[in-house]
Amino acid sequence: MENNGTEKIRKGEILILQGEEPRFIYYLQSGSVEILSAPSEYEGLDSKIIVEKSKRVGIINEKSVIAGLSLLFTEPYKKTIRAIEDCVVKKYPLREGGFRQIVVDDPSFAALLLTHVLKRLELSLNDVKKYTLLYQNLCRVNDNFSLVAGEVSDNLPDSLSQRAGDLYRIYTQSGGDFPSRIDAKFIVQDNSNLLKKKYSFPGLPVESLVDIKQCNFLKKIVGLDNQLLIPMFRSDPNIPIYIFNCASENLVKLLDRIESVHTEIDSELEYLFGTNGFIQYLIDKQKIKTWVASGRVSDEFLKGFVSIANKIHEFYREISGELLSEKYDSFKKLSNFVQAIKEQPKTAEEAPRPSRIPQNLSQLYKNSIYQIFEFGLIEKENQKNLLKLLSEFKKMKDPLSSEIDARKIRRQIARFYYDIYAKVFVRSQSESAVPQPVKLMLRFGFFDETMIEQEQLSELHEISMRRTEQTDIPILYEDEFLTKIFNGEENPSINEMGLSYEAHLREEQKHIKGSNAKDESDNVQKVIYEINHRIATASSVCSGSTATSFPILTSMNMRGSISHYFVSKKKLESIVNALRDVDYSVFYRETAVMIGNTKELIKEEVVPYFILLPSFGTKTMLWQELDGTNRRTRGRIVVPILFMGDMMPTMAHTFATFRWELNRTIMGGMWADPIEGGLTGAYFDYINT
Repeated sequence: MENNGTEKIRKGEILILQGEEPRFIYYLQSGSVEILSAPSEYEGLDSKIIVEKSKRVGIINEKSVIAGLSLLFTEPYKKTIRAIEDCVVKKYPLREGGFRQIVVDDPSFAALLLTHVLKRLELSLNDVKKYTLLYQNLCRVNDNFSLVAGEVSDNLPDSLSQRAGDLYRIYTQSGGDFPSRIDAKFIVQDNSNLLKKKYSFPGLPVESLVDIKQCNFLKKIVGLDNQLLIPMFRSDPNIPIYIFNCASENLVKLLDRIESVHTEIDSELEYLFGTNGFIQYLIDKQKIKTWVASGRVSDEFLKGFVSIANKIHEFYREISGELLSEKYDSFKKLSNFVQAIKEQPKTAEEAPRPSRIPQNLSQLYKNSIYQIFEFGLIEKENQKNLLKLLSEFKKMKDPLSSEIDARKIRRQIARFYYDIYAKVFVRSQSESAVPQPVKLMLRFGFFDETMIEQEQLSELHEISMRRTEQTDIPILYEDEFLTKIFNGEENPSINEMGLSYEAHLREEQKHIKGSNAKDESDNVQKVIYEINHRIATASSVCSGSTATSFPILTSMNMRGSISHYFVSKKKLESIVNALRDVDYSVFYRETAVMIGNTKELIKEEVVPYFILLPSFGTKTMLWQELDGTNRRTRGRIVVPILFMGDMMPTMAHTFATFRWELNRTIMGGMWADPIEGGLTGAYFDYINT
């Protein structure tokens, strides 16, 4: 195809204007141009207006044919092309008929055009992902800023308050927690589960807009050897015309999507950096001082956010060509504000302390292990033995390994630990003043302040001081459930062999003579039994591996912020209710009730106890589905109070186990019967046929 020679295009000049008729095909020899997209209502207006209302939706680099922006080169251009640096282009005049005529006159050139259009389509697919990623990150940042504002009870302006109020309410109702001191790390945290939202672009997914499989198939056709491809085009010109039309339509759809995402990105940037945005509010109105003074926000908060803002700036510059520092005054103010703080001389009071934990907490938890010994009235010999074992544990190269020596030491420590746990709990029931280390031991498995990081200890203390949450389902901390047993309100759990407390005593008494037999009504013995069997075993299983389990809280296996692991009652309730929404009948069972003088069978929901184990772990566990044989009693599900990972799937498995075991228990000997066995019988019938 003949060309009209080369033409130099200066930076900023328009090569193609959206809405104008195509007259040439352009081949970009050198330089780069940008693809701009404006809403269709601006087509036909002055070029300055069109460009002003446009968003960058792509970049075309040298050695590329500019094609696909006009359907078959017979309809007006859907997008604008503007040089972003000095360029050299070749111009090929279009004849009447556009691409159809090119196929007839020069099928080889038609094949070249198809190659470039499909390549541009592939690049635009990647661009959609990049733009969407920035949009998702900005939404996450803005939502988390809103949560922080809610936590410090800030009186936000109208432009920020509605979103912040709604998000904070959902977050707290879902059991969301905050670190003891909120820093910039919280701003990039993914709280989508707790906020009940997905950070995806609203509207149809890209896969619904564009038939990607079809595009890949067309790409394979165009990629055939020219000796096969050109004869095919000559024999049936409708083939290349169809390919060009499909590729162009899909390309325009992708560019339209990028324009939409770009518009939403600008809205989120306005919320963050705009005249009425968060950064302007924090700096101009000096509200950052209010946040820090609340004690909830770190004084390094904005300093840490600068690095996040710089990453946003670089990402945005790459895709839009614009600088946030020129677009938003608050972006410059942020950098200047932080720089000014850095340059301020520190007074003696502001000088960094060797420890991040407040001095009063250091005293409160000093020699925690000895405070626990003293409160539990632990014998000197047992103290000495446990301290020796802990010293050996700390000196080991890999104390949490599954090797025999490490396991042996951990088992010995566990025996001493649970004996102390029982004595400490029993005494806590009669003492009004309980030392803070003891409270953390009973609730979290804390034992020694040197075994966790100082910041973790500070967070544990802050969490322990929070007001107890009220839930609609029976969720109890371990010390609360043990109190029920101690007060005779609940029976002890079955042991790991499935024996009830009474059956366990009968087995023990076979080997005990006369007066040494234990009293079944002794509630202290019931608590000791509960700790040594259910708590010890469940904590080991829920840790993720019984071969590496360790009952004492340690930063050796729990890295980073406690708030990332802490399972509040509200958080657990939201997960339980989400699963109940999927399977509403999971806790229902058939029970007999007297209605008048008639016994009727009804379906009754009996939600089990959810007990928050004082341990760190990765699994939840069904301990028992009923208490004894009474169908109207609550089962017991245990959850580590410090949980690592996604709890939803492991809790779903626990619910499934609950349903299975409850059905087996209720059906008794008929549990495997295909007719009378219910769920379990139906399953065995299924796998046997």
